[in-house]
Amino acid sequence: MAADLTPHLPTERTAPRPRRRALAWLQLSPAAAYFAALFIGPLAILAVYSVFRFEDYQFIPAFSLENYSEVLTSGLYLPYLVRTVEVSLIVSVIVLALAYPFAYALTFVFPRRRHALYFLVLVSLFGGYLVRIYAWRTMLGREGLINDGLMGAGLIHHPLEFFLNSKVAIVITLVNFYLPLGVLPIYSAMQNVPSRLIDAAHDLGSGRWHATRRVLLPMTMQGVTAAFAFTFIASAAEWVTPLLVGGAGDQFIGNQIQREFGVELNWPLGAALAMTLIVSSLLVVAIVLAVVRRWTR
Repeated sequence: MAADLTPHLPTERTAPRPRRRALAWLQLSPAAAYFAALFIGPLAILAVYSVFRFEDYQFIPAFSLENYSEVLTSGLYLPYLVRTVEVSLIVSVIVLALAYPFAYALTFVFPRRRHALYFLVLVSLFGGYLVRIYAWRTMLGREGLINDGLMGAGLIHHPLEFFLNSKVAIVITLVNFYLPLGVLPIYSAMQNVPSRLIDAAHDLGSGRWHATRRVLLPMTMQGVTAAFAFTFIASAAEWVTPLLVGGAGDQFIGNQIQREFGVELNWPLGAALAMTLIVSSLLVVAIVLAVVRRWTR
């Protein structure tokens, strides 16, 4: 047999190690540039502004922690931060409690219809943001669909006031927004779990709850982590929803950030509020995920 004299070009696997590293960095460069330009850059600018001083509507570029001291010690902003974390945790827990069984049903209960149901989840992401907020305002109002339905069924005799301009309204609206974001990563993680593992756990005597906790949940923890992080961080950053469906005493820290930037023009204080919110959100997410991982061992 004649020898193959065709020259072989080095592939990514056969190339020398320095070249493989260069190819890897070259492939990562577009995403890294995008991340640096649209995330790291603005975050760095925000951090710089947060240590400026604000006097006579002028930004004085002098390193100072007065803004952070005011945020943490004045007693004016901490209640907003605590309320933001509290409501965001409630929303995240409800989203996970609804998204996980739904993703489980899509994967293991209705495998033949999962594509159609998954398509409906995707379609729900394309609804207009403000349109959905005003739709919930209409449904949760004093003469809205929910009160009319309850009164028509004879369950109540007077409209319920707590549905609108309250934490309840904020939670309902945010759960509606972020439920698809909870379903998608969990559903994606469940696609890598063979159904035979669940069947084997049942055959060995595990109940449905025990098999879910000991087999399914550890294998889908990445999806749960992503769903919780997406939901909590997105909820904590909200300010439009609390403004439109919340009451005067239910505003988030995002409403104060918007006020400092847009009304008071105190950008350094607004930047300090934003940085405090970012750090607080990351700490809460890290603590909750550490507790969940320990619980699922």
